[in-house]
Amino acid sequence: MFRKTVFFSILCLGMFSVFAATAEARVPGSMNFENVTATTINQTVGEIASNEKEVDFGDFDNDGDLDVVIGNAFSDFGARRNKLYRNDDGVFNEVSGNPIIVGMTNPDVSRNAFLRDYDNDGWLDILIVNDRNTGGEGGRNKLFINQHEGGVFENFIDGGTARLGTAGGAACGAVSEDFDLDGDYDLYIGNYPNNSQDAYQLNGFNGDEVGFFTTVTNTHIPADNAYTVDVSRGDMNGDGYLDVLLANWSGNRIYYNNLNAGSSGPGDFRYAGSSQSMGNATGGTANENVMEPGDFDNDGDLDLYRGNISGSALGGVVDRIQVNTGNSGSGFASFTFNDNLPAFVSSTPTLKATVADLNDDGRVDIFVMQANGRPSILRNTTVNGVISFIDWTPGHAFPTGTLHRGWHSNAFDSNGDGWLDIFLGGWSNDHHFISADSNEVTDASGALPPVYNTDPVVVVGSANGEEEFTAANVPSNRQLSVIVNSASDVNLTLISSLGNLVGSSDRGGPGIEEALQISAPGGTVRIIVDVVQVAGDADLDNDIDGADFAELLDCVGAPGSELQVGCEGFDLDQDGDADFSDFYLFQQSFTGDGGVAEGNYVLEVLARN
Repeated sequence: MFRKTVFFSILCLGMFSVFAATAEARVPGSMNFENVTATTINQTVGEIASNEKEVDFGDFDNDGDLDVVIGNAFSDFGARRNKLYRNDDGVFNEVSGNPIIVGMTNPDVSRNAFLRDYDNDGWLDILIVNDRNTGGEGGRNKLFINQHEGGVFENFIDGGTARLGTAGGAACGAVSEDFDLDGDYDLYIGNYPNNSQDAYQLNGFNGDEVGFFTTVTNTHIPADNAYTVDVSRGDMNGDGYLDVLLANWSGNRIYYNNLNAGSSGPGDFRYAGSSQSMGNATGGTANENVMEPGDFDNDGDLDLYRGNISGSALGGVVDRIQVNTGNSGSGFASFTFNDNLPAFVSSTPTLKATVADLNDDGRVDIFVMQANGRPSILRNTTVNGVISFIDWTPGHAFPTGTLHRGWHSNAFDSNGDGWLDIFLGGWSNDHHFISADSNEVTDASGALPPVYNTDPVVVVGSANGEEEFTAANVPSNRQLSVIVNSASDVNLTLISSLGNLVGSSDRGGPGIEEALQISAPGGTVRIIVDVVQVAGDADLDNDIDGADFAELLDCVGAPGSELQVGCEGFDLDQDGDADFSDFYLFQQSFTGDGGVAEGNYVLEVLARN
């Protein structure tokens, strides 16, 4: 006890200055986006509708910010221009042609564009995957090598067939990763009918110079004739090798990398037992557009988000989560379906999806591009391994309609503020959304500002017992989403203007997020936040005193150490452990014997059509 008490006393002397220096204005864990397209995207040539695009990002000029490259195609094989945007202090200026990258905008049908360091010289190159079933320059894939004499970016030069050869086909999707673990980026291309065999190329293979590719289609990947629409990658069985995921307009598959003794080594997908059939979403003809991996339940393995072009509104199948439940005896990953997704993505055809932790809360979210209109942000509200999402798509940034209809997107920090932003490859022009503050309210309770089709409202409050808020003028049958986060044990209840219960959430004890999404009853909705047990009040006597401090000392561990069972109420900063930062927060809430302790909480409310 003496050692812990002395260490705590020393720590607290400097703790306040540390927290003051690192605090940010944004409420931690909150989520909102602002459309800044008009001021941050400058393109040289306007576009027309119906573009298929793939978005990638990276710092090609080594100036410290992230640039964007877009492979730009059209489903009926009309010519479109690929795009390269240079990030100039958060503004994306198109530099697609001469003198930066001659030949990139030639009339190919390009399916993917990658920013990678293909020759391992410390500078990012650009690889464009083209569809050879179309016109343009015959569908030759192109590798543009970064030129940087004297350590200053100059331009890109087309490496020609000497580097990439003529491998390819009727490309529809591709991934570029280090599949053979030799330290450079390789290329896997998924093809569709009319030369539908996929293509596979290894970079620097068998001692060849890095930046030059060898085609290993016949020796390293299975023969197939599937209509592949999208390709992704992830270590699905946790063996340290990246596997390939193929979303097909037929049965989906996983090709496992170097799974068993039949393999020739890392990067080999063609051997007995390497291919796992994933079926499709319902066992019928699914027309799936994406299988995107992500650890949605935070259990350490990768699950799958499966998106379908034929939503239930069209009489087809719906998007689904496929949960990874561990490995089978063959080394394949085992999966079960989870259909707990918001209704909007279940009724609207899906094109592509981007998986990323958009609000830095330690859970990966999903940004879904949808064919009939606005995209959807599926905010991850999973608790204790039970996967759940709510639709958290701010109506102010993403209004209903086709304005922000798009094919693909990517998430990265575009302006250096430490938060992930979204760059959307639009069905017509491109769009840029930055992570933004919500409409913050500091009043303890009462009427909220307008929430319908506006920015989300965030209330930062504290209470011991119930506090009530009202959200007014939310039309009936509109989406109302409510989230409460607290280190305390908090319950959430929604009541209609007629006094009827319309929703409640009580998912656990201290530190457990409460989340609801309902179809609004119309009029005013009462939102009741009930702080059942204040964090740090271990003995439940409504104060935080020396007895609670003794409990805290028994719970504290090193930063990042696993939170002990029964110590959840001392994870005051909700970072997954009880450590020295929690000592500081405990000190701030110390009331002494007989005081009244209050629990801090963050309430978020969003309503939209």
